[in-house]
Parts: sequence; C-alpha cells; structure tokens
Amino acid sequence: MIPTISTYLSGWFSRQHSGALSETARAPAPKLGRVAQRMSLQFGRLGARTPVSSSAEITYRTQIYTSIHEIDAGSWDAILGHNGLIRSHAYLAAVEAASIEDCQYFYPVITDSNGQIVAHACVYTIATDFAQLLPKSLAWFPQITRRIWKRFLHVRVTECASPLSASHSISIMPGADRKNLIKKIGEAVNSIARTQSSSLLVVRDFLTDDRDDFDTLLRDGYNLVSNMPLARIRVRWNSYEEYLSSMRSRYRKDVKRRLRRAAKSGQEVRVLESFGEQSDLWVEQARTVQENTKGFKREILPPGYYQNMDLKLGEKSLLVAAKRDGRIVAHGMVLHDDSDTIATYFGRNRGPASQEWFHLVNEVIRIGIDRKSDYINLGLGSYDAKSNVGADVEPLFVYSKSTIAWVNWLMRLIPRTMDFPVKEPKRVFHE
Repeated sequence: MIPTISTYLSGWFSRQHSGALSETARAPAPKLGRVAQRMSLQFGRLGARTPVSSSAEITYRTQIYTSIHEIDAGSWDAILGHNGLIRSHAYLAAVEAASIEDCQYFYPVITDSNGQIVAHACVYTIATDFAQLLPKSLAWFPQITRRIWKRFLHVRVTECASPLSASHSISIMPGADRKNLIKKIGEAVNSIARTQSSSLLVVRDFLTDDRDDFDTLLRDGYNLVSNMPLARIRVRWNSYEEYLSSMRSRYRKDVKRRLRRAAKSGQEVRVLESFGEQSDLWVEQARTVQENTKGFKREILPPGYYQNMDLKLGEKSLLVAAKRDGRIVAHGMVLHDDSDTIATYFGRNRGPASQEWFHLVNEVIRIGIDRKSDYINLGLGSYDAKSNVGADVEPLFVYSKSTIAWVNWLMRLIPRTMDFPVKEPKRVFHE
C-alpha cells in the first residue's frame, strides 16, 4: 500500500552497526578548525552566540561545522564507542566527498568546559519529492500543479542520521550525561533546520534498546514514528559450514538449491578489495536496481560514492561481485569493522534478475561469519528472503517534527499508519 502525504508526516521511508574505531573516557582536545560558511552557523545563528549550558557542574558548548574536515579525526573518533564505523570521520569524509546531489552536511559538536568533545552527530539536508508517494490515480495532479508552482510537494528535509545507511549518527562519550546531550543534539538539529529553511526534521534510526535514552526527544516536540525494520543476523557460529548445518532441513535445502542453480549458470562470486576504478559500472548497476524499486526513492549514487569508500575506508570496505560469462553482472557493497559486517548497496545489469542477489547475500554471510562479526546487517526490505537465510527483522524508530507549529500539531493527530508489521520470526535454526 502506498502511503499518503499525510501518512508520510507520521512515518518515514526506507534506505539501505559497526564497531568502535577507538574508545576513550576522555577525548583529546579537538582541533576546532574554521567554520566553512562565513555565517558560521554557530548554534542557532540567527543571532550570533554559541549557547553555553550547565548540567550540574559541567558546562557544555555546541558548535556546528559545515565540513567533517574542520574537525580533527582523532578527536571525532575517540568517542565513537560500539558500532562506530558509519559514524566515523573516515566514513563521513567519504560520503561528503561523494557529492550526493543536493545534500548539504552539518556536524554539531558538543564540548565540555575543558574543550573536550563529549558528543557529536552528522546532520544533512536534502530535497525530497513527496509526489512519488501519491497513489497512481493522483499522479497527474502534481504534474499539472507544477506548471504553475514548480516546487509543489518538494520539501527540504533535515535529517540527523548516518548518511546512506540505516543507522543513527549520534556518538556520546562514555559516562557523560546522555539524555542531556541528546537533548542538545536535538536542539542543534532544530537550529540547522531553521537556518536552512527546512520545515521537516528527522532523527533516525534507532533500535528498541536505544529508546531508553533517545525518547528524551519526545519532551522537545519530536514525535515517535516507525521506519521500515532492519534485517540482521546475529552470528553464533564458528564457520559457514556450522551455520549451514544448524539450519532446519527445509531452509538448508533451499540455500543449497539456489547455490547449485547459480553454479549451473556459470556464475561465481569474487571479493574485490580494490574497486574504485570501476565506479561507473557500479553506479550503472545500482541505478538499474533503483529504477526497478517500488516505493520511495531519493539519493542517486554518483561514482564518487564507490571511489571514496574504496579510497578513504581502505580495508574496512570491499565489494562482492557476481561474474558470469566473463562479465561482472552484479555487485554488493560491504563495510565491516571489529563488530559488524554491513551490506549497503546492491546493483545488477539490466535484464531479468537471476540468482545474483541471493548469491551475493550468501557471500556476505560467509564473510561476516569468517570475520567473527557480532551481527551481519542486511539492511531494509526483502524481509521474507532475508528471514529465510536466518535474519531477524527488528523494528527501527524515528523521531520527527516540523518547524511549522500547525504541521507539528497535525503530525501528532495522524495515526501511526506507517508502522511496519513485524511478523513472528521464522524458526530457521535448530535452537
């Protein structure tokens, strides 16, 4: 069912965890570089002051930067904690350098009275076309309206999240006052939205266990809504063979049948540790998948995405590629760290789909098990297929609000019709 525009205001759309790069109780003093825009965007710069606030005896200061390169990488990464790769300086530098069309990035950084970073986040603005959420019977309406009002149903959204992934972007130093600092991050998101004339704010994506802390945003006017759930596999096997043998018969037979079918077609999977030079091919394949995807679509990956993931993440990124008849026919982008293996984008050649997706996902699972990951993150969508290979489907939550008072009031009245029904987990394994 395609959601209505009003439904979208209470729900969010889909997109396609990671471990600590480093962790410390006290971050080193940050090298606070220049703020790129002359306006400086020091928190809420409709006036000119950076706010200072106190919690008990601690004084906090919030500053908003417009490039990750204005912040020292060591200081930023020092507080990432668990599952930190896609909040890391290197990842954000790669995404920023990729030059996603119409995206502008901001980085709220909160420091204590000693100038040490205690919390930070990534926030970005992006133009979103809500017309694509209309049912087909109403597709004609925005087309006609835009002859007079060109920006009809185009909204600039402010998101606090790890870009191009289903994960939040907020890091907080261990032992710090989490709820107070989350509140200040929320205030920073609001400040950015106002300075960028953005009327819709989104802070995403949080698992159920995250809500104990992040529900504090509800006290500041944010509304709790649901994103599409996250599919991920909890790794509890020492080898891929042990993973297969722990499956119930019907699921194990299905995996082996699909792999035999792929092998019979002459298809094989290669792991590419260096892949940036073929970025044009990856972009074309990713575009094919996007064009065939139903529902909400937004970012179009440029070649810079693959080039910079290869260049800036190094051994923490790789590509799995399906090859048939001497040609690469499909690929999957994979990120990994000391904790998780993360599948991000999938692409394939034009034409009917074969066993490419399944073959690549199977290889991602093999990689995650071999690396002794805690979780193998398979992203959003295709839940039935992912459940069949052992993924749990877990709810993801989003905090949203509008800077327009009446719209925010309306959002609270709309029922949570975007809540995705999470089915009972399949009994894939003998447990």
